[in-house]
Amino acid sequence: MKKNLPGKIFLALLMLAGVERASAQFKVVGYMPSWAGDVNAIQYSKVTHINYAFLNCNGNGTLQGLDNPGKLSSLVSKGHANGVKVMISVGGWNDGNTDNFEAMAGNSTNRNTFVQAMINFVNQYNLDGIDIDWEYPRAGQSANNYLTLMTTLSNEMHSRGKLLTAAVVGDGGSSILNGVFNVVDFLNLMAYDYNDYQHSTFAYGQQSMNYWRGRGLPKEKCILGVPFYGRPGSIAYVDLLARGANPYNDTYNGIGYNGITTIKNKTNLAFDNGNGIMIWELSNDATGANSLLSAIHDVVLTRGGGGTNPPPTGTNIALNKTVTVSSVEESQYAGNFAVDGNTATRWSSVLAVDPQVITIDLGKPYNISEIRLLWEAAYAKNFVLEVSSDNATWSNVKTVTGNTSLTNDYTGLTNTGRYVRLTGTARGTEWGYSLYEFEVYGKDTTTTPPPTSGVLIQAESYSTMSGVQTEATTDTDGGQDVGWIDQGDWMAFYNINFPVTGTYKVEYRVASLNGGGRVSCDLNAGSIQLGQIDVPSTGGWQNWTTISQNVTVNAGTYNFGVYAQASGWNLNWVRITPVTTTTKQTTRMEAINGLVDASIQGVKAFNIYPNPVQQQLNIQSSESLDGGIIRIFDIMGKVVMSARAASNKINVSSLTPGVYTLMFTKGEKKITRQFIK
Repeated sequence: MKKNLPGKIFLALLMLAGVERASAQFKVVGYMPSWAGDVNAIQYSKVTHINYAFLNCNGNGTLQGLDNPGKLSSLVSKGHANGVKVMISVGGWNDGNTDNFEAMAGNSTNRNTFVQAMINFVNQYNLDGIDIDWEYPRAGQSANNYLTLMTTLSNEMHSRGKLLTAAVVGDGGSSILNGVFNVVDFLNLMAYDYNDYQHSTFAYGQQSMNYWRGRGLPKEKCILGVPFYGRPGSIAYVDLLARGANPYNDTYNGIGYNGITTIKNKTNLAFDNGNGIMIWELSNDATGANSLLSAIHDVVLTRGGGGTNPPPTGTNIALNKTVTVSSVEESQYAGNFAVDGNTATRWSSVLAVDPQVITIDLGKPYNISEIRLLWEAAYAKNFVLEVSSDNATWSNVKTVTGNTSLTNDYTGLTNTGRYVRLTGTARGTEWGYSLYEFEVYGKDTTTTPPPTSGVLIQAESYSTMSGVQTEATTDTDGGQDVGWIDQGDWMAFYNINFPVTGTYKVEYRVASLNGGGRVSCDLNAGSIQLGQIDVPSTGGWQNWTTISQNVTVNAGTYNFGVYAQASGWNLNWVRITPVTTTTKQTTRMEAINGLVDASIQGVKAFNIYPNPVQQQLNIQSSESLDGGIIRIFDIMGKVVMSARAASNKINVSSLTPGVYTLMFTKGEKKITRQFIK
């Protein structure tokens, strides 16, 4: 997701705050090789990131041809349509040959060529970032070159709102210097291929995480890798099952692999000691009840870690409501167990009979926004979801055919009714139908909308954004909210009028499973900072509360920005209400900020780099600077440097460390940019 100028300004402020860019969301990262697998078969709702493998470089920094580029384009299209970030993985095993990486990273010209080529490649395919899979840099100068390369890539990717990750050895990776931890969004630990037979045990997963965490890798950047294959022979998990392997075991005829139990245990380990699971690779998985990715997803749902469909821990309006069913296998599997909120109990129909029906009486009409089904191994292959106001006349919500998932989550629904019914028309197994939980989410049709005083801005009505996604909300106003907010993501709302100079109350309607988030607001692409506020835990992604802060704004029309200083929260709306007005003279810094003309920000390309800067600040502009004046202000609004724009270079070595505002004035035009010294 491309970040333009506002993102660059936001990045500078982020660096000033010393806040890391890693996301609080639990990640499920799957590799998709160019030579295997079908992009149409990926369970997109169960992954957060997909890395396309592999792209390779030449020693001079140029890129080799990409294998199967059409597959990558399709993957990006389908991934983005499902809210999944898609990245390119560069490198791979290559039989242990790292000569091209060594030659490229060890020469500044070659390295810069590679970085620019990667920028172009990411832009060409609309990717969300780069994953470097250099296996492995050597100790000494090679390790230093690796750090230099990653630092340069980090600056270029993060300034564009893109991600940078790396795949690293399970343990013993001393050639990956600790400085790398600061410049990547996360590391994928290849905790497999340790040996042939027991190449990826649970104990080795523990050993790998302990090694990297012990060296100082932050928990939120530690992603545990798991194999969807067995050794020796690198035999796909799905092929092992076809030979007769048990999906819950870890060995078969001398081949070691990870079955469902170990995969679930490792996912819990990753929750406890890291922030995600990485998979090599997706095409090796089985389908249906034996899917390892589904096993991972089951733990994610249980632990409340998000994924592309965060578990709706708001109001489950089906909880403990009246249920009727067409049949029951035994009394301990009665229909009420599908709505008791306990995944250790379940409803189960009689065996081998189609169709079967389960109906929930919600007690009164609701506007239904989401239905979630948690199946036991006996899942429905084909089924119909319906709603009714009177339990007699039914309207269709969803007709599903060919299902193989044990978790079905249908969001964005707009149906109204008191009764919700599921009719299973074809079983996915030889048994019957068995549901752990049948959950329904929505709002009472009699609820009132939020207050309308002041200016109410719906979060999903942004003019532009970076990194966020919309989803159906169960909040009292219905509609959509903005979610999947990572650190550094932002939204901008154009032409918001502040009619008078004075104090305004800014309210945010937020939801957060665990808290720890932080939101700030600003004007005109970050040139006027209004302050920030912590987001508390509300106990769920759809449990909503309102937080507020008071800000002082000069009268005018601005582009209003909302920025994630720290991640882990959803936003439904923002309300801005005047509190007091003032006629007092503004402070010097407010006067400077008031000079920013939103109508010209970004009209012409005007960039400054590097940022942060040590000595020489360069200006890149699409028009001549001749005749213009450059002034630099410190954070208190004092002019610390002023000169005619005689060249595109400014020596700022005399400035003390801090945040500065550069203002370029030419005629009636004023352009401001912030930088860090």
